[in-house]
Order: sequence, then C-alpha cells, then structure tokens
Amino acid sequence: MRKLITNTLYSTALVLFSIGCSGKEPSVDANTPPVVLSHFDSMLVKKLVATKDDTTKMYFVDNHKLKTERWDQLAQPAFWKKIICLSPDSCIVNTADKRESLAQVPYNDWKLISEAELTRNKSRIREQYNIDTDRELYVTSGKRDFFEHRKTMMYLSKAVGYFKEYGVDPWYAQTILLIESPGKNKSISYAGANGPFQLMKAVAMKYGLVVNATRDDRTDLKKASYASSQLISKICIPLVKKMLDSRNIPYNESDTWFRLLVMHSYHAGAGNVACALNKINPTTGGQELIVKLWKTEACGFKNESQNYSQLALAALLNFEDLIDAEGDTVFTVYGIRYESKMQRNQLRTLSKEDQLVNCIQKYESDLVDGIIDFNYFQVKTNNLKQQLAMLNNSGNKIAYPQNEAHYIHLATQLMQKRMNEEAVVILKANLIAFPTSVATSDSLSKAYRKLGKIELSQKYANQNSQEN
Repeated sequence: MRKLITNTLYSTALVLFSIGCSGKEPSVDANTPPVVLSHFDSMLVKKLVATKDDTTKMYFVDNHKLKTERWDQLAQPAFWKKIICLSPDSCIVNTADKRESLAQVPYNDWKLISEAELTRNKSRIREQYNIDTDRELYVTSGKRDFFEHRKTMMYLSKAVGYFKEYGVDPWYAQTILLIESPGKNKSISYAGANGPFQLMKAVAMKYGLVVNATRDDRTDLKKASYASSQLISKICIPLVKKMLDSRNIPYNESDTWFRLLVMHSYHAGAGNVACALNKINPTTGGQELIVKLWKTEACGFKNESQNYSQLALAALLNFEDLIDAEGDTVFTVYGIRYESKMQRNQLRTLSKEDQLVNCIQKYESDLVDGIIDFNYFQVKTNNLKQQLAMLNNSGNKIAYPQNEAHYIHLATQLMQKRMNEEAVVILKANLIAFPTSVATSDSLSKAYRKLGKIELSQKYANQNSQEN
C-alpha cells in the first residue's frame, strides 16, 4: 500500500511563501484576549465527558449534518471509518479508485510475502470479485493505534474554544486534531512538523511562536491553536475563496464541501489544490467537486492529498458516533460504562458469565487504547475474574481467559503500543493458565527482547526449542 501521511504543513508552508504571502506578519501574542464571536455558539454541542476520575462539561462542534448531507453514504469515508477502527494487525484489500473493501486479512500474511506472491494474491482477488486489471488494488492496514479519539476529548474541546475566541471557525480545530495527531500533543513528523496541529517551524514562527533548541511552542495547545487558526483564516480560506470566485462558483463558508476544500489547502498547499481544480475545471461546487478531487492527481496533489478529506470525513463521523452513543454523556472508559450497566441490571438478556466476560474485554480495549493505566486495569479485571470464578464454582479452574490465544493477542496489541512490560505480565498469567503453551513462551521471548532483557528472552526461546 501507499503510506497514508497524516502529516504536515510542509507543502502549505512552501506555498504560502511562494504565492504572494511571503511578507512577514506582525507577531501576535497567542495569549492576548481575542474577540469572541458568539455566532459560533450555534455550531457547538455540550456533552458531559466521564473519565475514570471525574465528569467534565465540554463543547464540541456538531456534525450531524454530515449524515443529512449523506457524506456517510460515500464509499471512501465509509472505507476509512473501517480503517480507523481496525487493529494494525489486520488489513483490507481494496480498490484504489472507489475504496471498495474486498477482503480483510492478517497484516503479517501480506507484509512478509514476496512481490511475486503479492501479485498472485491480488490476481486471485481480482478474479474472485471480477475486478478489471486496469483498476489498482491497495492493501491498507488498520490505524486504530493512531486514531486514539477517546484520548482527544479534553484538548479537542479546549482547541474548539480557542478557535472560537480567535474568531475562526472551530470546525477546523476539531477536524485537524482528529486526524493529524489524535491523542498525541507531542508528535514530530518525518518532515519536522510538530504538536497537535502538526505545524512546520516556519509557519509557527510566522505567527509568533518560539521554536528553538530549548523551546517549542508548537506543543503548547493554545499557542498552536493560535498559529493554526491564523494560517487557516489568513491564508487557506482567502485563497480557496479566490479560486472559487475566479470561476464564479457560489459558496458558503460553513458548507461542508467548502471546509473540506480549505482542509485540502491546509494539508497539500493552496497551489497544489489550484492545480487540481485547473485539471477538473469545475463550474459548480458541492459534494460532486470533492468526489472529483478524490480521483484527480495534479502537481503535488496526489494519493495522500486525495485521502485527506476522505479521512477527515471518516474521523468526524466516527467521533460523532462516539459522542452520541450515550446521549448527553460521553464515557471514555468503556469498562466503567459496561460495569455500571451490569450493576443497574440493564443487561438482563445476557447471562451473568457473559456479562463478566464482556466487561473484562471492555477494560482490555480501554488498556490497549491507552484510556486506563495497567494498575487500574489489573484491579478492575481481577475483581471481575474472581466473580467469574465464583460463578464457575471451582477454586482451581481458570475461568478467564478461556483459551491461550486470547492473552497472546492482547499481549501482541500491547507490544505494538510499546507497552512491553505490561505484555510480559499478561503473558506470564497466560503461562499459569496454559503452562505448556509454546506460543506463549515465544511471545514472552519477543517481549523480553523488546525490553532489552536478552537472557530472559533466550530462556523462553530455549523452552520452545525443548518443547519442539
């Protein structure tokens, strides 16, 4: 697959200095109290966000109109919604032009095979689904470990507030944070972009931020919000309006398609967007124009640029599902929410055993997604396992996990998130339950190797050799 880059303002920085925007603007203090425009209030929805520690009132941008405008019915955003929620150990074979999902397979089955075998596998899939040879196939791995949307809640709500204060459409704050570095306030791209808005150094300094060897204001949410909001309001939006005005295409700045066009300029640079529009030569805007952009390559506007607004829509739709799942309250810890339903007897259609197993697995998901720490996870799940063992009426029987593969998979997910010490604890528990498990010893060997504990790694590798 071609690597999806949720990057950078690199091309944007080049463009804004090369198309008549090179004059440096006066430095503005990001902490200066800005003008608050109340008309943005109608765009926001209030939610009570419950974490494991407290409940806080937060405001987000309401994106219900994405569904009424049927953006969710388009194949491309629907595809990326799957990818955002898919574990990185899985991948989807799909068509490049329409993002039709053809097959889901383990990622390791694809990344380790030769180019010749990959071609043969794709040929078999083409034949099975009657896909013409001129239609390119991609293999796209799951991105769940990157799109940690439950971890974005607090700083996303703050950024929405900052954009509102700076008089800039807060929709952009929410959208950018959902796709550029969700859950990661410090994240440096290969091109040097940093912080929650993935700002390049030149762009940040243009708007008064300090970036040097000892200080990087790009990781400060409020200052980064200021720089990003100014880039959007003073560069991206005016240039998009100029492109549309030159073609006599009417627009409203709150239209979804207009906002997505601005997002393309933020990511790829207005010059590259202009090249794509020149190739399309549109006479009208709307959803149709955005869909055409997804199929257009011109200048630097290529695959990653095409994907950008598809990914933005997918992230917004997933986030809308997340904050709407429980009405006015958003529960970031799924285990707590499920356990609360158990205690209130709201899961009567399930047996007590199934409820306990489901609740343990919810906490496992919370752990993998970084929503709870390992100590909290152990306390909560050990209590649930004790209840499960009591129901089974056997003090010696291991009620959970029910098979050795479950904890191996959990440990693999933890190792993918560099939680190697936590993976070791899980795997040791698995060996107690399944003492002859060769696969568990092999995973323990890998976990210790990642921790740099070579002797322990070799110990469990040797156990595998003796078993074999």
